[in-house]
Amino acid sequence: MKKLIIFTFLSCSIIFSQEKTYTESNAEITATLGENFNITLASNHTTGYSWSVGMVSDNSQVVITGMDYDVAPDVKTGEGGEEVWHLKAVAPGTAKVIFYYARAWENDKPIKEVTFNVNVK
Repeated sequence: MKKLIIFTFLSCSIIFSQEKTYTESNAEITATLGENFNITLASNHTTGYSWSVGMVSDNSQVVITGMDYDVAPDVKTGEGGEEVWHLKAVAPGTAKVIFYYARAWENDKPIKEVTFNVNVK
């Protein structure tokens, strides 16, 4: 007697949220309350330069939750990477977030400045 074996495969979908990432070309950011998002800026720490952040607002709409410096696995000595700044929208309103690219030990003006206007809904 032959037995018939039936396999049932359940179709499952995995839902995950991927944080939005913005770059220097994205001057306007719209985020929902509680949303996490990233700002990615080209950087080369081997030169001593790095980004620092300042806020021009009352600082209550957006908070910085961290920063990572990422380089490609095949990067050569002296090549740069990216600073990935992690932010969270914590209150409705608008905030202006400014990043400065400079050497921390120098008192010179930053060699680059990038501004993002963040609207939290």
